[in-house]
Amino acid sequence: MANGHIFTGNPLDRSSGRRIDEAWLAAQAAHPQARFLAMRALHAAVHATEEPRLAWLAREAIDALGVAGDLVLLGIEDEVPHFAIPVPTEAEAHEGLAFAEARALGSTLPTHEAGILAQARSMLDWHARHRFCSECGGETIAAEGGARRHCLACGAHAYPQVSPSIIVLVERDGRCLLAKRAGGAVNRYSCVAGYVEPGESIEEAVAREVQEEVGVPVTDVRYHSSQPWPFPATLMIGCTARATADDIHVDEHEIGEAHWFTRDEARRALARTNPELTVPEPVAIAHHLIRDWVERG
Repeated sequence: MANGHIFTGNPLDRSSGRRIDEAWLAAQAAHPQARFLAMRALHAAVHATEEPRLAWLAREAIDALGVAGDLVLLGIEDEVPHFAIPVPTEAEAHEGLAFAEARALGSTLPTHEAGILAQARSMLDWHARHRFCSECGGETIAAEGGARRHCLACGAHAYPQVSPSIIVLVERDGRCLLAKRAGGAVNRYSCVAGYVEPGESIEEAVAREVQEEVGVPVTDVRYHSSQPWPFPATLMIGCTARATADDIHVDEHEIGEAHWFTRDEARRALARTNPELTVPEPVAIAHHLIRDWVERG
């Protein structure tokens, strides 16, 4: 079930149980109504209008653009198969079409299209990065409609991996703790975030990242919501936590500054009327963590 964040809400049935059937896969690729999303350098084909929409093309249009990688079956909707396919970097968009960057598209597309785009971008990026086997170095090929890769030399299987990352709204006494990346834009702050390490729970990752980046101990870690982040394939796990101390000690490597902000300061930042504080746009889960904290007050 979608949680309202951008890049969620993908309506396609990924048909995991049918992908091992080669005849079924071939029939989907040859389906007369099959829809193809072309991606050039991971930029998606869109209808070039004031409000861009994903441009689902027929196979003939894809052949005219040229194919530069593996065809990936994204899923089925209303019995119609939907594919993503990379095209050459020199491919020229047809009249009325353009290629647009996924991050910019995320906040302009309808929810269901943004969710499909997240899947398409992450999958094509994964295939491009895994053309060779991590076990023996042999060449790999796409299998199961792009759901995995198979090594021709040793037979090993590789599956797409998602990197879990925590992002946390830390609060204490009616204030929230926001940090700015070292070298980041002036007055642009966000929630503390970082990757979950091996052998670590979500709660442990939250406590470690906050301690490492801003030197603040936290307790009462609670799950808020999650968001797929297809740059290239991260799952942002949104949390809240309560700080047990006020003093901030930034790590000076990843973090340039960190400060406590009141609800009024955060509210005005969300409304873009606070020149002292800029927060992430609604495309990012951090925006919603901050907004929910403001509204709870």
